[in-house]
Amino acid sequence: MKLGGWHGAARRILHTGWKPVPPVLSALLVLATLGEAVYGADSTPASPQTTFFHANALYKDGQYAAAAREYEEVLRSGLESGPLYFNLGNAYFKAGETGQAILNYERARRLMPRDPDLEANRTYALSLTGADACVAALWQRVVFPLADRMATRRLVWIASSMYTLLLLALTAYRLWSRRPRWLIYVATTLGTFLIVATMSLARQVLADDWQHRAVVVTPGDTPARFEPADNGTVHFVVKEGTSVRILDTRQGWVQVARCDGRRGWMPGTSVEDL
Repeated sequence: MKLGGWHGAARRILHTGWKPVPPVLSALLVLATLGEAVYGADSTPASPQTTFFHANALYKDGQYAAAAREYEEVLRSGLESGPLYFNLGNAYFKAGETGQAILNYERARRLMPRDPDLEANRTYALSLTGADACVAALWQRVVFPLADRMATRRLVWIASSMYTLLLLALTAYRLWSRRPRWLIYVATTLGTFLIVATMSLARQVLADDWQHRAVVVTPGDTPARFEPADNGTVHFVVKEGTSVRILDTRQGWVQVARCDGRRGWMPGTSVEDL
């Protein structure tokens, strides 16, 4: 019998397993291993590459909590990538820590926003907790069509390429004595793409880099209160895995804002930064 809908997404989580790291990160891991070989394995801690492959082995053996700790160790070494966060999210999910899984799926999503396996796993995990998915308004999707579809560095590359090509087209039109009309069309098209890419990039930088964003990792429903105190009146509840903005901090409490703009105070331990 074929599985569909949410069950299909569940099957993906169960069988996607881990993703290989990108070539650049793999090269860094290899260099780390060579360094370990030169200085001696007995006198130095395990290299990031050794830790990564050991984490993969633990995941395959069903030791998901141990695999998650090993992936975290690779991240603490200063190396990160979308596939690494994806693997970590899968390990946390299989270990029963859905909030931590969603947190790392969101981190991976910033680096590889169009990955179908990642989106399937993230969507399924959110469906289990009942967390509200933060969907951009229609006008934002129209004005900034690439903001949630591409990683920041790819948008930078596209905007830079469009700008360079636009300058070349304008220069050619200026220097060409015949001033062909098709060059005007080319320049207009390039200018339009440049505006779209630049606006989407600005929207993404504002949302991801200038705003203090976090994910609720506490299991179940966490109350958000009007005041930063245990006896404060509950304003609303936030489900595990919900993305929020951090507005303020005060004595172990954080003031958060949901996608709909509602604000409340929660214990600082209930959220983790993206």
